[in-house]
Amino acid sequence: MATDQLFTRLAPVLNVSDLSAERAFYEKLGLPVIYEGEEYPDFIAFGTDTIHFGIQQATAENDPPSVLTWQIAVSDVDAAAERCQAVGLEFELEHNNPAPGWTYRRLLLRTPSGYRLALEGESE
Repeated sequence: MATDQLFTRLAPVLNVSDLSAERAFYEKLGLPVIYEGEEYPDFIAFGTDTIHFGIQQATAENDPPSVLTWQIAVSDVDAAAERCQAVGLEFELEHNNPAPGWTYRRLLLRTPSGYRLALEGESE
């Protein structure tokens, strides 16, 4: 089996300090819960056709900002900004021009557990 057929999806799990606050945060962004069950009461999965990840209650203190910048690609940065504004999520709009012909924008947010979340738009 070829490697590109073996690995089918990246499905990270974030350890969070407040499971219910994190759930509310991602639901405000519009990401649907795809798993929540008695089998794993401290775990919730979110997903779409292209995004799949979980959150689980951290068993110890961690330092999310130093461990990870969580980045999710969005098709429309302006629509993502409108959604954040509509649901009361604070963000910073960042403009990036890393090279000639390569310009993109992203929204920078902080999750309730302290993770940096970047909603990155397509190249403009």
